[in-house]
Amino acid sequence: METATDPAWPADSPLPSEFDFPPYLNLLDASTVVVSWRTTNASTGIVHYGTTNQYGTDAADTTSDNLHHVTLSNLAPATAYYYEVAINGTSATRKGVFVTPGATKWRFLHSGEFHAPSESSGAAKFADAVRAFRPHVVIESGDMVDDGTSLSDWRSYLRTSAPWISNVLLMPAHSNHVNGSGGNANLMSLFVLPNNERWYLTRFSQVQFFTLDSTYDANGDVASAEVPWLGPAVAAAHDNNDDPTFVIAAWHYPACSSQYLSRATQRQWIQENFVATFKSNGGVDLILAAHDKYYERSTITGGIVHVITNIGNISPEIPGGNFVDCTAVKTLRNSRSTALISIDGNALSAKIIDETATEIDSFSIMK
Repeated sequence: METATDPAWPADSPLPSEFDFPPYLNLLDASTVVVSWRTTNASTGIVHYGTTNQYGTDAADTTSDNLHHVTLSNLAPATAYYYEVAINGTSATRKGVFVTPGATKWRFLHSGEFHAPSESSGAAKFADAVRAFRPHVVIESGDMVDDGTSLSDWRSYLRTSAPWISNVLLMPAHSNHVNGSGGNANLMSLFVLPNNERWYLTRFSQVQFFTLDSTYDANGDVASAEVPWLGPAVAAAHDNNDDPTFVIAAWHYPACSSQYLSRATQRQWIQENFVATFKSNGGVDLILAAHDKYYERSTITGGIVHVITNIGNISPEIPGGNFVDCTAVKTLRNSRSTALISIDGNALSAKIIDETATEIDSFSIMK
């Protein structure tokens, strides 16, 4: 049954050839969503949108170009919006839906290690399960593509995820394969994100998301600017002034991993900088990571749940080098994985599935 916060998704139809990238969505704040798309040829376009599938409001992009961003402002809270992107001068259109923050019952998906195009065929196997789950938000913990400097890799990512990408609010993280001096230029051009687009906050209903850039070994400002920014931001989520029920963080390099002995130094840095900063400023309930190309759920001393998923790539290395504060609870080395997470008031429940939609793990957090 369709409700205000559970709109039916449009059919998974082929992408018209006039679209290079299907429409995709970013949440700038609780009442502002940016609709983006890329066209095969330079063009202008328009977004028809509204609270029914009859739309009623238009927002135009009047600049002829391939890449388009249209901002939808003053959106109502806890509301389903229907939209359609039309490319001017053609008959090509693409429909989608999204839901604004505000409801206390909603869903999100965690994805990591998509690695388009080399692992796109593996990630594509999750399409039916994602469409059945209908997440409102998708959290990407990095390595969405093999090479962030390649526009064709981003094309593969967005076209492979076309069955769901136009119906979710996407929160991507920088990573070692999607990197650059001061951040990856393609990621920051393609997506419209809060703050400096590398580390940013997103409040969705009773969850405060922290999306962080963990590439400390490539960008010095991760230590010099991001970590000092993080402490006050975490403290603000625990200051008894409209505090979230859950604090959830997403980044690329894991804080816990019982594989990849060679990456022990990375885990130590993340623990001593990111995790320690969360702990000393009020805490974090769930950390979502990627990078090590297998599935593992761990517990960090103090009760923090830590999860690594791998929707595309599978290639764990030899065991060893886990951080002393980490206890591995569930480890699967030979499955692709993604996390389907439901929020309902003060309850979080997660189901982890493999590429056959088989449940491989589950956990819950109560507050």
